[in-house]
Amino acid sequence: MDGNEKTANPSAGRRFLGLLAALLLIVIAGLAVLRYFADGMPKISPDDLEDARKRWDSAAIADYRLTILMSGRQTGELKVEVRGGRPIGMTRNGNPVKSAEAWDHWTVPGMFGTLDVDFDNAAHNDLKFEGAEVVMRAAFDSQNGFPRRYLHQVLGRYGDLEWQVTEFTPL
Repeated sequence: MDGNEKTANPSAGRRFLGLLAALLLIVIAGLAVLRYFADGMPKISPDDLEDARKRWDSAAIADYRLTILMSGRQTGELKVEVRGGRPIGMTRNGNPVKSAEAWDHWTVPGMFGTLDVDFDNAAHNDLKFEGAEVVMRAAFDSQNGFPRRYLHQVLGRYGDLEWQVTEFTPL
């Protein structure tokens, strides 16, 4: 060797791989944070729910059709038709749902009821969710108050549950 040759430095290669792995972890964590915060839905309070319910009640829409897309730990497309404030039929993924009890849950008052139950469970999360943080996010229709989109998260415990009203048609 005349002193001009470069010798391989194995510790430099390990440092580069370590930096690359750290950068990858930062990107993954950043994407998770974006998913958590940048979905455009604020956390909601019982007061927000009550305000939306008042808008719904004052709109006095008794006949309507809903299409709801569910994702997360439950998936599917629901279609519900309501006349006189009562559901008259429902399909899930195009198949009729025979249990009329299930229909009530997917009317607008039924969706409000689901949020009421979720708030109650979150208030007692030591019993229901073993102390895990419960996050509820929603977007309500600005005119009629019905829940347009809802995300229920139990951080670190269960899969998310999300639903979105993709069609709301007063009849």
